[in-house]
Amino acid sequence: MNIITKLYSIAIPSIIAAAVIITAINFNPIAFAQGNIHLDAAAKALESGDTKGALTHMNEADKTLTGAAKMHLDAAISALQSGDTSGASMHLEVAQKNQ
Repeated sequence: MNIITKLYSIAIPSIIAAAVIITAINFNPIAFAQGNIHLDAAAKALESGDTKGALTHMNEADKTLTGAAKMHLDAAISALQSGDTSGASMHLEVAQKNQ
């Protein structure tokens, strides 16, 4: 084997291993499931008029979400706190789609 082949035989598995580790660190299926459960519970509470329960579940989901889902959840929380249940429902729905 020449030196380039040896380098590739070491570098490629190392890159793959690093990618797997980074993916595992960034994706926690338990946290994802909890966020999903809390978003669903928040939507049900909001539909039934339980704004306090909806806000509780939104705050719990906010601990695990990232990216666009978190941005829309934060907007839903702000809307609900200001009394805009329609806006809260809309942003909550978008957060559920983006998680």
